Amino acid sequence: MATKNIFDFHFHLLFKHKLMTGVDLGKDINVRGIAEALDELSGGAFDSQSSPNLLSKSPVCVGVTSLLAVEHAFANKILHIAGINFSFLLGNLNRKMFEAIKNGETTYYELFKDQLKFYLDNKTRLAKDYNIEYLQRSDAQWKKKPLDDIVKTLSGGKKRYLALSIEGGHNLSNVPIKRGVPSNNPELQLKEIQDRNDVDIMSLNLCHLSFIPEQELSGFAQGLNKGAQFAFKSDDFIPKAGLGITQKGKNVIRQALTHQTKPVLIDVKHMSVYSRFHFYRYREKLIDEIQEVRRLPIISSHTGFTFISMKDYVGKKLFMANKMEVEGEKFCEVIPENRFIGETNDRKNKELYSNPWSIGLFDEEITEIMLSKGMIGISMDQRVLGALKANDGKRKKYYEREFVAEPEWQKLFIDGIFPTGEEKFIEELFGRPPRAERHMMLFCMHLVHAVHIGNESMAWVENTTPWDHLCIGSDFDGLINPLNPYKNITKMDKMAEDLYEYLPVADKYISSGKSKALKYNEDGSVNKAFLEKVIDDVLFNNGVRFTARYLRNWE
Repeated sequence: MATKNIFDFHFHLLFKHKLMTGVDLGKDINVRGIAEALDELSGGAFDSQSSPNLLSKSPVCVGVTSLLAVEHAFANKILHIAGINFSFLLGNLNRKMFEAIKNGETTYYELFKDQLKFYLDNKTRLAKDYNIEYLQRSDAQWKKKPLDDIVKTLSGGKKRYLALSIEGGHNLSNVPIKRGVPSNNPELQLKEIQDRNDVDIMSLNLCHLSFIPEQELSGFAQGLNKGAQFAFKSDDFIPKAGLGITQKGKNVIRQALTHQTKPVLIDVKHMSVYSRFHFYRYREKLIDEIQEVRRLPIISSHTGFTFISMKDYVGKKLFMANKMEVEGEKFCEVIPENRFIGETNDRKNKELYSNPWSIGLFDEEITEIMLSKGMIGISMDQRVLGALKANDGKRKKYYEREFVAEPEWQKLFIDGIFPTGEEKFIEELFGRPPRAERHMMLFCMHLVHAVHIGNESMAWVENTTPWDHLCIGSDFDGLINPLNPYKNITKMDKMAEDLYEYLPVADKYISSGKSKALKYNEDGSVNKAFLEKVIDDVLFNNGVRFTARYLRNWE
């Protein structure tokens, strides 16, 4: 089964070109020599995965490309090993920009606007050389067409249509980085972007991967594990303070969702688990006040799942919680139990495990997003889905520790309850199966699990299926460690073939399923027509229909 077209809910088109100097837009970023070995140790973060050149050779023809300013935590220490700075091996790194970030000589908002200008300045070339068109709701061609006709246009294959998103609320901060001056009205920067005629933004992540002291909008979840922190070192990757969404965060959410002509969706990826549940409840209150907000879906653009309900995780205390103090600074850690989620059909090594860190969605959240008519993009980062570099088979009882902000740690992981009103709130003896198989099986397990959860909670919703709310959110060029053998966006042409092979296996061997995600014939064989349909939907149709809704401003 050949892959025709693909929708990718989250990737970065020009991010790495902006990180470098003197690299032509038509060239890929490739590190060589010692830097190549260091890049491999850090998970393959520096080589291009979704440049314009690679995109032009890929089956991705509709998607969302994300813009973000480099955070201080990433600029702090790049490839520092045993006290030695190896970042010079990265060649054309934009050192002027990194030094300005590190020394507080710029603002995140200026960096964001500069990156946005880079995208817009190259708009003509991207259209001419790569048939790339940025989507805007204000374009007359979309306003005049019904949804089905928009879907046909987007699916036509003549152009590659890309919507834009903003990854991280820090991009709205207009004060010098880490200089102790607060950014008091980030919603005004968002409004300025929404009011512009030359750009349109589909979604915004309230936070990203590090603590932003000058502008805290919500708690963030730890996202970088030990391997990823090999390349970047900063204490700001560790959540320490804050509980839920701040008043500044609420102001940004209100501005995002209530703009009259160009509302921006909130992407819950990267928010801490407490903050995510806080957002779901705050959104309900906003809907009570402003009914138009109800039409705006919730999204998680590039995520994995914990494969458990929050109620069970907290209530049954499926973790260890510890508190420590280092040089007067308090750190709170949660060490979750490894969570077996299913198996391959390989007799030598069958076990598959999720990544149980709280950055992944809990079962209640899958339901929340689907019922909002939202979309969930499954990440193609192997770490997010649960694969480990080593010991990727039978595991010990506990997974790698994650750090949690102390107020959230006290509220959830010690007391074990949500605040009032927020209840919704390998090592193997005989070797391993191929890593490519393990990674695709993990991807399929996530799809099947989401359908199981949706089947249980959406039975009363007519003319819909959980399969309608799932897609790919690769996060290529977001400094990820991609699934084997999907090194970059060009390799996605075999996605359909792999899903056709592994989805039935995942549906058979997943541990959490009370029902089946696929349809079966009377003789027990998989209904091939249904299987092919849901593969087409996940790879392309769901995302295109979602994009068409966006272009009609969520009518």
